[in-house]
Amino acid sequence: MRLEDDRLINVKTHRANGGKEGKFLKRVHKGACRIFSVTLGPDYNAAHADHFDFDMGNACTCR
Repeated sequence: MRLEDDRLINVKTHRANGGKEGKFLKRVHKGACRIFSVTLGPDYNAAHADHFDFDMGNACTCR
């Protein structure tokens, strides 16, 4: 994920290492849960270790 100031944040690396980037990614995930009906991230399963999935489907999942 490239930010407006051109910094690059890697979901897999930065989320696991914490720090301000990790906190940012956790806020992105939590905020997406309020907008999308399905939000899947690294805690969902190994296939999502490096990205988030956002969907407006019929299910209601935030993991």
